[in-house]
Amino acid sequence: MDTNIFLQDNIFSYWLCFVSLFRGFSIVTGYFKPQIITKNIYPNEKLPPLFGRMFANWTGGSITACLILALFPQSLPMHYMNLCAFTIAFGHALLESNYYKTMPFKGAISMYFFGGGSALWTLYRILFCKSLQ
Repeated sequence: MDTNIFLQDNIFSYWLCFVSLFRGFSIVTGYFKPQIITKNIYPNEKLPPLFGRMFANWTGGSITACLILALFPQSLPMHYMNLCAFTIAFGHALLESNYYKTMPFKGAISMYFFGGGSALWTLYRILFCKSLQ
């Protein structure tokens, strides 16, 4: 067993399940209360309910990929797929809050933490975990 905590499969899998559970709230919110997303994440924008449902669909797809990686933490292709999904989420928050100014820092902080942190951890595993296949 590897002594580096960031390379241990079970800890990484638990983290991914936690991230998925946290993000699952966005699916429920997007379908049933899209105004919460508009109010908390994009307070300066007037967005239709369709946006909330699209947000929920994207989140559902990325949660699925995240949970597959949690179940199969030795899968190198799933690492790459999740690295892309986390990087897209992080980049979205970065652009919306800093360039377009449509999202306050408070609304972006969870995407910075979960998207950025998970992307870095996934990249670290791709680079240093010798048992990925």
